Amino acid sequence: MGSMKSMYDPDVIANMVRDGDADNKVDQVSDKLDELNDIKDHQWSTQSGIRHTTFGELFNWKPTLVPKTLPIAIFKEKDWHEAARPMIPERNPNWIWPKLSTEKFAAAMYSMDTTLCFGLQGTGKSDLAKQWAALTCQPFWRMNCNAETRDAHFTGNVGIEYDDDGNPHIKQEATALTDSLRYGGIFCEDEAFRHSSALVLQSLREKASRFLLLPNASGMNATERKMVAPIGRWQYVMTDNTSGLGDETGTFQAEVQDSSTLDRIDTCIEMDYLGKPEERKILNKYAPNLNKTQVDSMLDYAKGIRASFRKGEVLSTFSVRALLNWADKISMYNDMATALKVCWFDKLGESDKAVAGELYHQVFATNIK
Repeated sequence: MGSMKSMYDPDVIANMVRDGDADNKVDQVSDKLDELNDIKDHQWSTQSGIRHTTFGELFNWKPTLVPKTLPIAIFKEKDWHEAARPMIPERNPNWIWPKLSTEKFAAAMYSMDTTLCFGLQGTGKSDLAKQWAALTCQPFWRMNCNAETRDAHFTGNVGIEYDDDGNPHIKQEATALTDSLRYGGIFCEDEAFRHSSALVLQSLREKASRFLLLPNASGMNATERKMVAPIGRWQYVMTDNTSGLGDETGTFQAEVQDSSTLDRIDTCIEMDYLGKPEERKILNKYAPNLNKTQVDSMLDYAKGIRASFRKGEVLSTFSVRALLNWADKISMYNDMATALKVCWFDKLGESDKAVAGELYHQVFATNIK
């Protein structure tokens, strides 16, 4: 046993204090983590007057981000005005639900969020919303935007029409947006960051307000000019290649969005291409005449082009749509290289053709002539 003096050595006491402090800090961190992770279960609710099912009843996998009991509003064709029923899309037999993106989208639709789906060309951004509309039997109103899109494309132009007696009346031109507000459904603003007319949409993108103010016109009062989204029967989905911060590569020419626009986006979902097993399943079902080696080689080529696109080596990527088109052309021309040239390769610039041609040689052990 040490001497009494050694027991009171300052260095020994300091070490004992430090060890005690370290243990206390570990306990404090552990307690804090326990408190941070102690999240109470969300109280899910449904809106009266609207039928609901659950995520687990609609999808055949166990979700990881949301509970199987997540309520999902579901409709019948007769729930919609006759003018809107033609806008209910058909189910795509080749569509495969991307699991995590679908779970996020389901939660966004439950919350009636302004939802942004962004990602590369052909990752299924607008198709996710369209197939959701098909699954839940809702009209799907899609508006494709570009640099020339103006306020009037959203609100419609004001004109004059005459009745049988020759009396003039103010007429507001209908648009995909105004029809969606009039009848309900899912409105998809495709390529939402390509235009500079967001100001007219700000009140509509705001989940707490959800109204569109039509342009002022003689004979229209304030009530007639204000279109309010039907509660529980209207959803706002935006799609773009970027998340709103612009594109440094210059490939997409997307406008940089200000903070007020970005702040009105309640859910942001980044989408990517499906995995090779999922894309193989699509191709096998779509083109049963192709054998396993052909399908795998096509998928390897598509993945290689996408990787080159991400690295900035080519300006074009390879979508699922392009894969299906390629499969169609293979059966027509009975030659994989000719089919690729016709449906995709010959649309490339010379520098892209050099990269794409080299990759084709690596995958198929032959050249594109």
